[in-house]
Amino acid sequence: MATHPTARLWVQYMEMISLLRQFIKAERTGKWTLHLQTLHQMLPYFAAAGHNSYTKSVHIYLQQMIQVHAKHPDVYVFFNTGHHVIRRSDRFWAGLSADLVIEQVLMRSMKTTGGLTRGRGMAESQRTQWLLSMPACADVNGAMQDLTEANYVTSDQHKDSTMTRKTRDNRDNLALLGFLQDRNPFTHKSSPRNIATGVAADVSVNVHNALEVGNNIIKSMEGKNALDYVFKKKSQVVTMGHKISAKVDGESIQVDPQLLFQRLLTVAAKVTENVQEIFKYELCSNLSSLFEPSGLLRQANKPILADAVWALGRGNEMPAPDEEDMSYVLDGGSLIQRLPWKRDETFDSICKSYVDYVIRKYTSPIIVFDGYDTGPSTKDTTHLRRTKGAVGAQVNFVGGMPLKTKKEHFLANSMNKQKFILLLIERLAVNGLATVHADGDADLLIAQTAVNSAAKKATTVIGEDTDLLVLLCFHADPHSHGLFLRSEGGKNTKSLRIWNINWLQITLGPEVCHLLPFVHAMTGCDTTSRLFGMGKGIALRKLNSDPQFRGNAEVFSNEASKKDIICAGEKTLTCLYGGRSDEDLDALRYRRFCERVSSSNTSVSVHSPPPTHKQLPAIIALVYITKFNSGWENQITWIQKSGDGF
Repeated sequence: MATHPTARLWVQYMEMISLLRQFIKAERTGKWTLHLQTLHQMLPYFAAAGHNSYTKSVHIYLQQMIQVHAKHPDVYVFFNTGHHVIRRSDRFWAGLSADLVIEQVLMRSMKTTGGLTRGRGMAESQRTQWLLSMPACADVNGAMQDLTEANYVTSDQHKDSTMTRKTRDNRDNLALLGFLQDRNPFTHKSSPRNIATGVAADVSVNVHNALEVGNNIIKSMEGKNALDYVFKKKSQVVTMGHKISAKVDGESIQVDPQLLFQRLLTVAAKVTENVQEIFKYELCSNLSSLFEPSGLLRQANKPILADAVWALGRGNEMPAPDEEDMSYVLDGGSLIQRLPWKRDETFDSICKSYVDYVIRKYTSPIIVFDGYDTGPSTKDTTHLRRTKGAVGAQVNFVGGMPLKTKKEHFLANSMNKQKFILLLIERLAVNGLATVHADGDADLLIAQTAVNSAAKKATTVIGEDTDLLVLLCFHADPHSHGLFLRSEGGKNTKSLRIWNINWLQITLGPEVCHLLPFVHAMTGCDTTSRLFGMGKGIALRKLNSDPQFRGNAEVFSNEASKKDIICAGEKTLTCLYGGRSDEDLDALRYRRFCERVSSSNTSVSVHSPPPTHKQLPAIIALVYITKFNSGWENQITWIQKSGDGF
C-alpha cells in the first residue's frame, strides 16, 4: 500500500465515510460511548485538514467527557442511557443533537408567528415569560391534536430500509462500479492521481497520509494550552489543489506560479517603461471591471446604498408618519409579487384578491404599474438576470380562464405580464381605485406621482426598491406635506423601515440629495454595472465629506462639454479607488496592481484593478442613460450629438 498512494487515498476516504456513518448512528441511537469513540477517531482528520477550531474544541471536549464518570457520575449515567441526544418521538432512530433541536424548535418558534421577533420584544421579562410558557403551549398543541385526531404518526421503519430506497441505492452502486472499472484507483503509481482527469500530483502532495499527519499534529498539542497553541500550515496535508512547492534555504515552501510571475513583472517594470504601458489596455476579452464572465453587467447591491443612507441620515431618529390622514402611492410591480397565486384559480379570482388586498389596507391609493412593450429597454439585462434567461410560454388568457402554470413561469413572459397588468387595471378601475400605467419602467413615474400627491396632503409610497428612495430624495419638495417610503416587509427586518423623505433631505443636505442619483448610477443600478470592488457606502461617504468628489460629481448634473465630463468622470473614479489627485486611471491601475502583488498571498485577478481610461466612455454613457431615465436632469443632448466613443 505504501507504493500505491492513490489506492491508499481511496481506502482512507472510505474510512472517513465509515466514521461519518458511525457518528450519525451514535447520534440517532443515543450511543454515548460510540459518540466519544467516533469523535476521537475524527480528531486527526480535523487537524490534518486545517480545521483548527474543530481540532481544539473536540480535543478539549473529549478530555472533559472522559472524566465525566468520575466528576459527575449522575450525568454519566444519564448520558450512558441515551440521554445525551434529544428525542421528539420514541422511535429507535429519532435521536437528534441538542444544537440541531435548538435551531429547529426553539429558534424556529422564536422567529415565526407569535415568536419574540414578531413584535413581542426581547427584554429579559419577555424572554422569561416566553420560555416558561413553551411547555404549556406544547401541552395545548398535543391536546388539540388528540381532539382533532390530527396526530402526526410515522412508521418505526427507517426510511433507508424501504424497498424503494434499497433499489435506488443499488442502482447508484452499480453506476459507481461502472465508473471505477475504467478508472481503477488501485493501480501501481508512484504519486496520487486524479482518477477522473488522470492528472498526477506533485511529489509534495501527501493527502493520502492524512491520518499520520493529523496524529503528529495532535501529539504536538499535548501538554500545551489550547488558547496559546498555534497551528502551522506547513504541518497540514498538501492536496492537489495546493500551489507547487519549491525549496528555499533547504525548506519546502508553497509557491503560486501566477503570483510569482506577477511579482517578477513588477520588478521588470522598474527597469523598463513598456510594462507600465500595458496597463492602458484591458488585458482580457471584455470589460472585466464592468461585466461578468457571462457577459451580463455586474449586479449592483442596491440595498447597501439604502443602509448607508439610513446610517448617514440618522434613520433611528427619523420621525414616524401620522397615518390618520394619508394618501398612498403603490408600486404595482411590487404589488403583483406580493400575493401568491394558486394553480387552477381563475384570473378574475386572482385580480379580485389584489383588489380586496388594496381596499383592505389602503385608503384611496394610486397604483402605478410598469409597462412591458416589445421594444428593447435599458433594463433588459436586469430582467434577463432575474429570470435567469428563462422565458415563459405566451398564454392567451381571459378573466374566466384558470391558471395552469406557476406564477413565476407565467410572469417570466413580458407579454403575459403586460396583458395581466391591463386586466388588473381594469378590475381596479371598476372598484374605484386609481391607476397609472407607465410606458416602461415605472420608478420615475411613481416618484413623480408621490411628489404631486404630497403637494396636497401627506403621502406614503409603498415599494421595495432602493431606486424609489433615491428618486424621492432627489425629486421631493422639502416644503411639501410629509412624504414617506415604506415597505410591506418581509423576512429581512431592514425591509420594515419607514423612510421620512423630508427628514432625509434636511439631514443629508440638499447637495447630497441632489447628487445621490449620480452615486447610485456610478456604483451600479438597474441600468449600470457595478464596478468590481467598489461599494456604494464608500461613494456616499465621499460625497458627504470630500469637496473635490462633490465638485466632480456636480459636472454630471450640469450641461458640460464631453471633454469636461470625461475629465470629471476619470477624477471621480480615481477618487473612489483611492488614487491621488495627480494620477490618471491607467497610472492608478499600475500602482494598485503593484501594491496588491507585493502584499497579497494570491495572484491578482484581471478584474481587480480599476477600469482603464478607454472604459470611461462606456461607463459615462451608462450613467447618462440612467440620468435620462430617472429624470435626474434632461441634459443628454451631448451624448446624442457626439458619436465617437459613445
